[in-house]
Amino acid sequence: MKPMSLGRATARRFMLVSLVFLVLGVLEGLMHPTKFALQDFYSLILGLEPQHIKPFFAYFVSKIHTHVSLVGWVTTALMGVFYFLAEEIRGGHRYRPWLCGGNLALQVAGILALAIGFHLIGLLAIPTGHPAGSPEFRAAADSVKPLVVVGGVLLLLSCLSFVYGIGATLLARESKLIPNDS
Repeated sequence: MKPMSLGRATARRFMLVSLVFLVLGVLEGLMHPTKFALQDFYSLILGLEPQHIKPFFAYFVSKIHTHVSLVGWVTTALMGVFYFLAEEIRGGHRYRPWLCGGNLALQVAGILALAIGFHLIGLLAIPTGHPAGSPEFRAAADSVKPLVVVGGVLLLLSCLSFVYGIGATLLARESKLIPNDS
């Protein structure tokens, strides 16, 4: 059996991970229309009073759903497609295996840090009763804001490693490419 090329193997891993984010994004999205019907359940699992469910969903669940769906599912899947296509277009690659793995690890860690950070900010700040964005609201969430920043930095590093790997492949001279069958 012929071994799978690095681009194909990397694409496969990115696509499989993106499917997990698709499911998580759909679950987050399903929370919106069920927030009133399942208010008691959400209050129990989130540890919020029932009166805080609506503002939590309005402000934070929509952010989490957007990040998990767009950055988690769509961007991760597109990265996988690009790893595959760049190698196919060029007939080889310039990827570093450790950089491909690091790209995926940074992507997953960044998305999870953002999603968890947004959840925690909402769980800490919404119960204060202060309007979202007010100084009191922000102060209540100060302890977990660094988690969101870390998530953003991890995603930036993921982006840079991806751009480097794909750019190196697309811009490399033919003689510098590692052939697909290697």
